[in-house]
Amino acid sequence: NLGSLLHDMGDWDFAETLLRQALVGRRRALGDLHRDTLTTMNNLGRLLQTKGNYPAAEPLLCEAMENCQATLGDLHPNTLAAMN
Repeated sequence: NLGSLLHDMGDWDFAETLLRQALVGRRRALGDLHRDTLTTMNNLGRLLQTKGNYPAAEPLLCEAMENCQATLGDLHPNTLAAMN
């Protein structure tokens, strides 16, 4: 939550640090397909997009969308949000 708040407040560098740490931790603890991991992946991708770092954002956002499709199905609200 703090990473997302910092993103919204414009402290993008600190937000990126926290979101990257959270993603590593969630991947280790929960796996790549867990809903919380996917949310963090999407949040980090969105932040990188905001910062204009499109080459780093695209693979994260694609992975989040593909994993949502595989885990939740094509019509789940989280999958549709990831496609948006």
